[in-house]
Amino acid sequence: MGIGADSRGEAPVAAWATLALAVAIPLGLVALASALGWVSDQVVVIGPFDRASFGWVVVVSLWLSAPVVAGFVWRRLPPATSLAPALVLWVIVAGVATILLWLAVAFPDCPGGANRTPIEWVTPSLVVGVLVGAAVGVSGLIAERIVRGGHPWWAVIIGAGNAAVMLLAALMIAAMTVLAVPACQRSV
Repeated sequence: MGIGADSRGEAPVAAWATLALAVAIPLGLVALASALGWVSDQVVVIGPFDRASFGWVVVVSLWLSAPVVAGFVWRRLPPATSLAPALVLWVIVAGVATILLWLAVAFPDCPGGANRTPIEWVTPSLVVGVLVGAAVGVSGLIAERIVRGGHPWWAVIIGAGNAAVMLLAALMIAAMTVLAVPACQRSV
């Protein structure tokens, strides 16, 4: 072992680079899905797809592939180490989702004034954001455990399925807490 090497003989810099890559790959898929979703909303029609078709075929597929890809990437890490990129990915996705949702609902353009203050939107936005982050982080960890068990196709099915259920739960919670409340007061 070299100076500063860990028990596998790997330099600490290489270990950090491996962990960074283990977060960057699934995070890149989430970012690509989000960017393509935003582009499809702006363009309306992309080739043979309208906005909704493109969203279901491309954007949702990329979102659901992120935890599956994470599971396959994380299987190369030592078992005790795979929790670290899952938590980092969860926190990053949850943080961005929370902030974007909060910005979308906290400052409505209301002629009669808003129904809630921006601070009142923090908790509902945080709950939805945490669930969106968990859809990627927790589902990736589940997929990784299944891949390690020697069942790669089950990892694809269960990893993507778990992410879909968690994203659907986030959408339902958003619909009940954030989207169900009128943003503006009625003008008299």
